[in-house]
Amino acid sequence: MNDQLLQWGLFSFMLGIVLSLPLAAVHYQKNTPMTKLFINTRKLKSAHLDFFMQAFAMGFAYILEFALKTEFSLYVVIPLVFGVIMNPTILLLEATSIIRSGLGRVIYIILRSTSPIALLYAWFAIAFLILPLFLKIALIAVVILGGIVFFTFQRRSKKTSINDLNTSS
Repeated sequence: MNDQLLQWGLFSFMLGIVLSLPLAAVHYQKNTPMTKLFINTRKLKSAHLDFFMQAFAMGFAYILEFALKTEFSLYVVIPLVFGVIMNPTILLLEATSIIRSGLGRVIYIILRSTSPIALLYAWFAIAFLILPLFLKIALIAVVILGGIVFFTFQRRSKKTSINDLNTSS
């Protein structure tokens, strides 16, 4: 079994616990250095909870490996670990003013464009390694239907905004 899944899951869980301290300081103590650092408390709370959720996801991946008596390949584990740690980190960065300029902004943009894709890729790879054919087809159908709904909504909202511009002129 891939013990790294449990190790990174525990690391993510511990980060969630550590974030409870600044979260408590921001919520219960006004005018502290924490309130100056964390300007968006909603994003701080989201990061705190997301680290816990990602720890659960790593445990779930380990249980899947254990139940199937197999080990996921590195092409699945590396993007999974990267996404598990960096996805909540994006929320943590958004809770601060670091992302507004300089190196913090560059790091934020890179993480925002790579981390969700890595996590999505890893979970789809796991799903396609494990799920039976009928569930793979159902998953593909749900993704295609979601894409159709999304692009239909996008097209309608563009038409609505163009019509609003034409009527206001």
